[in-house]
Amino acid sequence: MSTTDRHTRRHRIASQRGVTLIETLVALGLLAISAATMGNYLVKQIRFSSSNFLYTQAYAMAEEQLESTRALRYNDMVAGSKTKAVGGTTFTVATQMQDDNPANGMKLITVNVTWSDGQGSKNVAVQTIYTEVQR
Repeated sequence: MSTTDRHTRRHRIASQRGVTLIETLVALGLLAISAATMGNYLVKQIRFSSSNFLYTQAYAMAEEQLESTRALRYNDMVAGSKTKAVGGTTFTVATQMQDDNPANGMKLITVNVTWSDGQGSKNVAVQTIYTEVQR
């Protein structure tokens, strides 16, 4: 084998090692970007899951308040507010009454449930209309 053949062969082997190193670095870079993107996505999904749980709890509290109000006599239905804690989150359940709305002998009842989490203040509102039952 001649000297130039050996030199060419060494140069080719050396250049292949360099390409392999560059390819490995590029692959690691792409893996790092993918992992960071997936990590960010998973964190967002966990936050949305937590937020959905709190919304579900708030709607359940509003429904419970409407049902307990419905169990009262028409004249005993009054506005009020209370707090309830679920899993470290404090909810405020406020009931508002509007007499003779939308017509005489009816009450428009609105239940607002508010709470605060890591994403800020949240609120759900549920409305219904009750009328006095004549017996």
